[in-house]
Amino acid sequence: MKFIHIKILFLVFVFFLFGELKCQEYPVHTITNGIVTAQIYLPDQDKGFYKATRFDWSGIIGSLIYQGIDYFGQWYSKHNPRVNDAISGPVEEFNEIGYECIEDEDEFLKIGIGGLRKSNNEQYDRFKLYEIINPGEWIVERTGRKVVFRHLIKDVSGYSYCYTKCVELTVGIPELLITHTLKNTGRKVIKTKVYNHNFLTIGHLFTDSNVVVTFPENIVKSISDNKNRILNIDKNRVGFTRAIFPNESVMVMNINDNPVAGSIIVENEKLKAGVEITSDARYSTIHFWASERTCCPEPYINIELFPRQEMQNAKRVFICMEKGCFLCKIKYSLARFELYNMISLTYK
Repeated sequence: MKFIHIKILFLVFVFFLFGELKCQEYPVHTITNGIVTAQIYLPDQDKGFYKATRFDWSGIIGSLIYQGIDYFGQWYSKHNPRVNDAISGPVEEFNEIGYECIEDEDEFLKIGIGGLRKSNNEQYDRFKLYEIINPGEWIVERTGRKVVFRHLIKDVSGYSYCYTKCVELTVGIPELLITHTLKNTGRKVIKTKVYNHNFLTIGHLFTDSNVVVTFPENIVKSISDNKNRILNIDKNRVGFTRAIFPNESVMVMNINDNPVAGSIIVENEKLKAGVEITSDARYSTIHFWASERTCCPEPYINIELFPRQEMQNAKRVFICMEKGCFLCKIKYSLARFELYNMISLTYK
């Protein structure tokens, strides 16, 4: 009974601290398999939780709870749907497409968002809010365990696609499966990169010396932003010498010189909870970013689809299961068909 009271008090604290994020204010659908419960925000131009122009609008997870621990949630102070980084969950960003080849005021493409207007002939800036000219069409199907998002874009400067993402809880086991299909229905080659930002907020605790991140190989790149010596790097492990202060962050770019495969593990030793991200394919690169309340390994994958080609069965599996000190695992898999030759990328 004492444990239950402590947990309730903690949740009340979190509620008041992050009260800006109220699911009922935005279109949301709750899925559960009786083991894991997740809240999935739905894309909506007028009332949506996220209406900015950096991240894919589909598959935004407001919370994912397993055995009393929430792995995703609000990590920033105040929510505004039109702020690029006001988002939560294992969200994905596709690099801009066609930006350098168009004139000022013409359209360029961001998958999962639509056609955006280029302005002032400036270099593309992912942190800038762009005008959405062609939002495309969103079709959403919902059941008790699953949400399927379909985004249709027609002729954004010659680019068209059908993009499908399915977020599903597997029956009988603590597993969240995210599958992707991207079909190039336009005249031009779709060449881009996609990465997952992984806004992990394990237990909604601070990023401090209890948090440890383990990468597949030794870190060979210099620290991009470690002026205050916040990071403690030992071969392939990154820890924190102290808590990250409000409005402070650290960043490591291009952790490895070459493409890399293997596990990425994020642990909170105080909670004895963590996440493991693994792959049987190589990431093109990995970045790492952390702030006061989130810790984010960012694995990248390259995509190139010719007209009429299709990327299929791109799976992202979020496994929640006990193994040692871990209460949660993340798995990904990606299979891509190119001219009938399948390239298999499986994150396990």
